[in-house]
Amino acid sequence: MPMRTRGPTVTTDPGPTLPPANPDATTSIGDAAATVPPRSDRPDPSDSSTGELLRTLTDNVQDLVRGEVAHARQEMTEKALAARPAAAMLGGAAVLGALAAGTSAVVLVRFLDRFLPPTTSAAVATALLGGGTAVLAKAGIEELRLVGPPVPERTIENVKADVAAVTTG
Repeated sequence: MPMRTRGPTVTTDPGPTLPPANPDATTSIGDAAATVPPRSDRPDPSDSSTGELLRTLTDNVQDLVRGEVAHARQEMTEKALAARPAAAMLGGAAVLGALAAGTSAVVLVRFLDRFLPPTTSAAVATALLGGGTAVLAKAGIEELRLVGPPVPERTIENVKADVAAVTTG
């Protein structure tokens, strides 16, 4: 709630801040940053019942899975944004390809008809427009190769490390 004090300064009370349900599950098990020192406020596992231990395990696994899904979503979004220029180039190539078969080709053919026989002028126009299409398509494909495959590679590596840490420990 905002409280007004003397003068123009306004302060706000953010209220109580709650810690995450499981602070250890915010990073992947295999991450170096995931090494968390034991907390002194945790009860000793030997004092807990099997049901409490299973509930804690379930909560930890749920938090871990949610974190990995969030990481995968973020990584996929980054890759999609990085692929935008390549998609635009491929779109441009498609437009030029359509123009090669459209009315602009007729204009080019008519222009070339002034200097060449009709069949030759049509072949030259097709070659020019097709060449432009090929150049743009090649540039777009190279851009996509730089972006890489559209899979969340970092997340996959984190999940592999998580599985390895759980199976060996």
